[in-house]
This record gives sequence, structure tokens and C-alpha cells, in this order.
Amino acid sequence: MSNAKRNSETGFSLVETVAAMGILALAAIPLLQISSDAIRNSAGLETRVLARTVAENTMAYAMADPRPIDAGVEVGQESQMGRTFVWTRTSGPAGQGELQNLEVQVRREGEEQVLARLVALKYIPAVLPSVATPEATPDGPGEEGDET
Repeated sequence: MSNAKRNSETGFSLVETVAAMGILALAAIPLLQISSDAIRNSAGLETRVLARTVAENTMAYAMADPRPIDAGVEVGQESQMGRTFVWTRTSGPAGQGELQNLEVQVRREGEEQVLARLVALKYIPAVLPSVATPEATPDGPGEEGDET
């Protein structure tokens, strides 16, 4: 008889198994929501990083040009990793020897939300540097060190 009693007491009953599965399901739902939120946030962050890259590229082109940028608003498009972004560059007026205000805003194509924004001041030199020619250098031909 003791053998029959031990067999009926071993293992989990059906009610215990169903209760454990219910508790596990209740705990898994918030974990799934957290992971889906993390994936959504990751995609949004990737889009913002790409928009920031577009803004930095646009600003770098404007800063590298030694001439003043025409005052006003200029709009363009750039593609990053298969996504199209629209940039808007706003330039303030500036003369030689002054600072020029530049602002770049980047949005996804067809959307109004600004994903990246950069502001910078560009110095416009009073006299643009020129390249010296070999004839104009002190050691060039025609100087005192030249023997004829």
C-alpha cells in the first residue's frame, strides 16, 4: 500500500501546472512590452543619428567654403542608409571681416518634425588669402641670389 500512496503524491497536479503557466504568462507580458519599446526606441535613435550626420555634412560644406553664403534659406536632400532626409540651411547676412550666422535643420522626407538642428557662426575673412607664385617668393628667379 505504501507504494500506491507514493505514486499518487509524486509530480505536479494539473491545477498546479495551469496556475504556474498563468503566473508565467502574466510575467512575460511586461517583458514583451519592454523589448518592443526598446526596439522602437532603437529605430528612432538610429534615424536621429542619421539626421545628425546629414546636418553635420551640410554644415561642413558651408563652413569649408571661404566665401560668404548668400543670405536666406536653402533646401536640399541627402540620402543616408536608404533613408531620404530634407535639410534646410538658413544664412544671415555678412560682409568681409564679419561673422555669418548659419543654421541647419534636418527632417525626414514628408515629415515636419525636426530630427537634428545645428547652429554655427562662420567668419568671413576681410581679405581672402591668395596663393603665392614662384616669381613672387624671395628665393625665386630675379632676386639677388640669382646669377646671370
